[in-house]
Amino acid sequence: MRKFLMPVCAALLGGASMAAAQTHDTLTLGIGQFPPDMHPYITNSSMKDYIRSPIARTMTWYTRGGQVMCLLCTEVPSIANGRARVMDRPDGSKGMQVRFTLKPDLFWGDGVPVTARDFVFAFEVYRAFSAPQQVDAVVAVDARTLQIDLNRTRYDFDRWAYAPLPEHIEGPIFHSAANPLDYGQKSALNRHPENPGLWMGPYRIAEFRPNESVLLVPNEQWRGSKPQFRRVTMRLIDNTSALQANLLAGDIDMVASGNLGLTMDQIIALSKSQAARFEFIFMPAVTSYEHLTPQLDNPLLADKRVRQAIQMSIDRTTIVARLFENHQEVANSFMHPSQAGWNPAVKTWPFDPRRARALLAEVGFKPGADGILVSPTGERFSVDLTTTAGNRTRELVEQVLQTQLKAVGIEVVVKNEPARVMFGETLRKRTFRGFVEFQADPQADWVPDFTFQSIWIPSAENNWSGTNYMGYRSPGMDAAIAAAQNELDPGKRKAEWRRILDIAAEDLPEINLFFASVGYVLPKWLAGVVHDGPGQMLGTGPGWIEEWHVRQ
Repeated sequence: MRKFLMPVCAALLGGASMAAAQTHDTLTLGIGQFPPDMHPYITNSSMKDYIRSPIARTMTWYTRGGQVMCLLCTEVPSIANGRARVMDRPDGSKGMQVRFTLKPDLFWGDGVPVTARDFVFAFEVYRAFSAPQQVDAVVAVDARTLQIDLNRTRYDFDRWAYAPLPEHIEGPIFHSAANPLDYGQKSALNRHPENPGLWMGPYRIAEFRPNESVLLVPNEQWRGSKPQFRRVTMRLIDNTSALQANLLAGDIDMVASGNLGLTMDQIIALSKSQAARFEFIFMPAVTSYEHLTPQLDNPLLADKRVRQAIQMSIDRTTIVARLFENHQEVANSFMHPSQAGWNPAVKTWPFDPRRARALLAEVGFKPGADGILVSPTGERFSVDLTTTAGNRTRELVEQVLQTQLKAVGIEVVVKNEPARVMFGETLRKRTFRGFVEFQADPQADWVPDFTFQSIWIPSAENNWSGTNYMGYRSPGMDAAIAAAQNELDPGKRKAEWRRILDIAAEDLPEINLFFASVGYVLPKWLAGVVHDGPGQMLGTGPGWIEEWHVRQ
């Protein structure tokens, strides 16, 4: 009997385990923000990228080691494989011609094939919402071959095919619109995101409730690895304390990673008290940095010496130690020291409030009756500080900034906003007067054109495109960025990087805070979420959600 009962019990237990695993056919994610729209070329939002990553794909992306990899193409273009070549242009300058070949099994959710025409159309829309581009032509050579003619050499030629747009749906809307903003309001991506034909990832949107939730279901036309979950719900809980409470109550299975979900201090605390219930993973995200974007059209902040003084007034080391237990890393620049273009000799601004006060006095600021500085024109040095409302850690950082800047005579008034307002209006239209705090998530080997070049200052003339929210104008920076972009030799490009870093260190168009680490809080039964091998795809939230599965 003993020999008989033990296998039966084992089988029963195994069956119970399998049954339990099978019950996990849905997944609910808590998200701390909601995007202002779902169009890839209208506004910039990390939350939008997060939601789009399981339902749309770009031509190329990056490995965790920083190399370009194909998602929709058969081979990454290079000069060595003949898919990219330097060309003589009619005016005698040098340009480039780059060709991408699409994989043969790509379909929109309504069964229409994804073709090179969808990329050509995407470029047409992108141009309408952006400043002048370095592109002569984008041509569909045939259904699967896309050719891009650049009007100059560029080191990043292998990633100039962006996310496609379904021309069969969006084309008529775009071409009948009165102007780009009219198109943005009428786009099916924003008005009817439940249309299956808009999406070509492993999932598609089945239900979209603005500022509430997004329901994803498997895309029947997806030819890649089969998604494991019948339904994936992303539910907005825009207060981090409430987000944590919902997680602990079991109302959600997990939360969005990074600054889109729980704050780092919450994750650290949970890792000490909830290790039996959840798996905790901390990974450095060296291209993601938290910073303050100053409004440079405000006379109080226009002088670089003022920004230098503000940088020296902030004790970043203490912020990182006390708020994050050193899970974040102090940022002395917008570039992390591990990146190829870094220069260890770049100028830094360590915490030095005494020197900061002296520098502000040099500019002409004098203490007023209440201790707050007064400018040479008689204006009280009081500035607003805005960040995403409900983010507890950022609110704590704001309190520290208020205290530390007040110590040198600068008053900071907190005016937080919902993420959709802050990214969709305040930053995009540059309506803030002081600072906005947020996290930037640039590409692995980016040259910061969108952030620091003057042509990327959002305005009505360029349909509020670009992320130079500061209004930073520097001919030297413009030239250095252009030179770095146009240099194909990595060694020579590093010399141009030195110029970019030196100018940024001197001008401080952004106030640096810290480099973010990504904290994951995962249910014990869920596997495949985090990739850490250098050859694996760099994380963009659920960017490889088809590999998520129930742990066996």
